[in-house]
Amino acid sequence: MSSGDRIEKLLNLMQENGFTGILLKSPANIFYFTGYMGPGLLTVSLDGVPTLHVFPIDYELAEKFTLSRVEINKLKPTSTPRKIIEDLPESMKVKMGFDVLSAEEYLKIADLIGGSLVPAANHIWKLRMVKSSDEIEKIRKACDISSKCMELAAEMIEDGVMESEVKAEVMEEMFKLGAEKAAFEIIVASGPRSSIPHGAPGDRMMKKGDVVVVDLGAVYKGYCSDLTRTFYIGSQLQEEVAKVHGVVIDAKLAAETSITIGIRASDLHEKAQKEIDSKGYGDYFIHGLGHGVGIEVHEPPRLSQIGEETISEDMVLTVEPGVYLPGRFGVRVEDTILVRRDGIEILTSAPYELALP
Repeated sequence: MSSGDRIEKLLNLMQENGFTGILLKSPANIFYFTGYMGPGLLTVSLDGVPTLHVFPIDYELAEKFTLSRVEINKLKPTSTPRKIIEDLPESMKVKMGFDVLSAEEYLKIADLIGGSLVPAANHIWKLRMVKSSDEIEKIRKACDISSKCMELAAEMIEDGVMESEVKAEVMEEMFKLGAEKAAFEIIVASGPRSSIPHGAPGDRMMKKGDVVVVDLGAVYKGYCSDLTRTFYIGSQLQEEVAKVHGVVIDAKLAAETSITIGIRASDLHEKAQKEIDSKGYGDYFIHGLGHGVGIEVHEPPRLSQIGEETISEDMVLTVEPGVYLPGRFGVRVEDTILVRRDGIEILTSAPYELALP
C-alpha cells in the first residue's frame, strides 16, 4: 500500500467518523502518510490537499521525501502550532481529530477550533496495525539484520568481556548490514543486572556463571525489528537457570501456537501467564507478553492483560515472555512474528540455546 493509498484510507476513515479535519504531529504518523520522517505538522481536510507544515531547517528534507500529492508549507521561523491552526479553513475546524498533543499544546489551540478537538490516535492505529507487503519486506530486512547481530553477540559473550564491548560491536555490525540505527538502546545485561527487564545504566565485566540477556533491534528504511535471547556463561549450567529458561520457552510456544486471526491480544498474554503460573513463577512475569512492531518498535496491538485489540492478518508482533528473580537473574526470549492467514511466520532467527562455553 503506497502513501497515496494510505491517504485515501485516511480520508475514508475521516468520513466514517465525521471528522472534518485531522492534525497529525507524531513523526511516525507523518512518515506513514507522507514518506517524510522528521518534525512538522500534517493537516488533512476532506476537501483539500494534505499539507505538511515544516520549518525552513527541515524543508529540503521534506521536499526530497514527501509524496507528490502532499503540499509542503514552509513555515516562518516564528510560526507556532496555534498560528497554523488559525490559518486553516473554518470548514476543517468543525470536528478536528488529532494524534498526539501535550496538555499545553491542546489548551493553546482548543479554543481555535470552532467545533471540537478530539483524539483520533486509535483510528490512525487501525490503519497502521495491519502492514502492507512493502512494510513487511522492510521489517523482514530489519529482522534479518538483527538476527545476524544476535549471532555476533552470542560469539562475543564470554568471561572477561565487558557489556559495552558487545554493544559497540553489535552497533558497528548493524551499520555494516544496512541499518539506519538501532531501534532502541541495545540491552546487554549480565549477572544480577539481567533481572532488570530493560537493563540499567552502567557497565560490567561478564564472568562465568552469569546469565546474560541481550535485547536488540534494527531500523531499516524506517521500520523496526525486536529480538531477545538469554545466555549462560560456562559449561556447568545452574539447575534453576535451566529450569526458568525452559519455563519461558514453553510460555512463548504456548502463546505462539495460539495466535490466530480474531483472537484478543489479552488472551495471548493469558496463555503465557497460565504456563508460567503453573510452574510457580507467575509473580516474576512482570510485563506484557509483547507488542506490535512497525515504524515504531512499540506499537499496538498490546499483548497484555489490558490488550483490547483483535489479532488480524499481516500484523507484526513480538512474543517476549520473561521471568525475573530480583537480584539474581532474569530470562527473556523474544522474536518478531508475522501473522499469516494460515499461521505465523517467525521473522527473527537466532539459536535458543542457553549455555555458552
